[in-house]
Amino acid sequence: MLYRKLHLTRVRASIDPGIQARAGAPMNFTKADTQAAFVKRAKEFGLRTFFPAPVYLEDWMQPNDVTSYVNWAMALLERWRSLGVTPPFYSVLNEPQVARNFPAQWLHDVVVQLGQRLRAAGFRTKLVIPDDENPVDAYTRAVAVLQDPGARQYVGAVAFHIYRIGSPADYPRLRALASRYRLPLWMTEYESPSYDSYRTAFDWAVKMHQLLTIGSVNAVDYLWGFFGDWVRTDTLVSMQFDNGTLRSFAPTPLYAYMGQYSKYVLPGYRRVAVSSDDSNVLVSAYTGPKRVVLVATNTSHDPRPLRIRVPGAGKQAAVIQTTESAPLAPLAPLRLRAKAFQASLPAFSVTTFVVPRP
Repeated sequence: MLYRKLHLTRVRASIDPGIQARAGAPMNFTKADTQAAFVKRAKEFGLRTFFPAPVYLEDWMQPNDVTSYVNWAMALLERWRSLGVTPPFYSVLNEPQVARNFPAQWLHDVVVQLGQRLRAAGFRTKLVIPDDENPVDAYTRAVAVLQDPGARQYVGAVAFHIYRIGSPADYPRLRALASRYRLPLWMTEYESPSYDSYRTAFDWAVKMHQLLTIGSVNAVDYLWGFFGDWVRTDTLVSMQFDNGTLRSFAPTPLYAYMGQYSKYVLPGYRRVAVSSDDSNVLVSAYTGPKRVVLVATNTSHDPRPLRIRVPGAGKQAAVIQTTESAPLAPLAPLRLRAKAFQASLPAFSVTTFVVPRP
């Protein structure tokens, strides 16, 4: 459902603490091994980009002992390599602001030491930093690493989350920082327990638009692809188990909103300029091989008209739309006249138009 049908291509594999009781002690890789097994299986369905990410540090880890953390991380990555899934990326730490507020200097020193160790061991793995909980804290920690060329050479992506503080107005500063050093910018986590209906989950559609247009991010990740312990609504696929036996699974509203982008705006596509004179209608556009994809989000309580002109377009546009009554529904194609077409957008809807180019 995630990789073959929704065409997602990424996973951030959560590495829970409890692998090592103390520095130098034997390591229990059970939880990490199951994450590696998931990655290996998901690659058969279309997973491309994967990166382990420690959720929190081991209790014994301290900011004045970088070497012990680096030893721990190297052991984890060596383990994954031995299992046949060498990570192309590794996130140093999930939300260092939350994880006991480990300072920016710690992150810098880890990147330098771990990067050196990885190269010496024959890894091509790049590091993801800072994976912080909001764009404000992420900027501070990212600068501390990227301003040093000795650390920057080991970084593969700048990552942030969109919790607590900050706003879309903070995204461009991170975009500029990443672009300065020719790095991709990833938004690697968000979720909300309020997403329990199509109306409340519609907020995620708006956030994706803001991240892609205001932030010009290269990737958008949601926290939970699926969650298997109980029925949840703040995940893309909700699963229910009964004493270890799968009883049911179903896509949530988030699945449909994500699919309006992920099924049609594929890796390698580029965002291009588009304008809308209706502040209630959020529109973004992307070009790929021989087609243009437009995603229109109507944030109004009322239907809104839309007229789009696509230079160099073909003769018709495929239409896919999500409303509360019909998620990811294919509609009748629209014919283009003078490279333009018209449509009516239902209230609180997301509509994707796929326009071929000769």
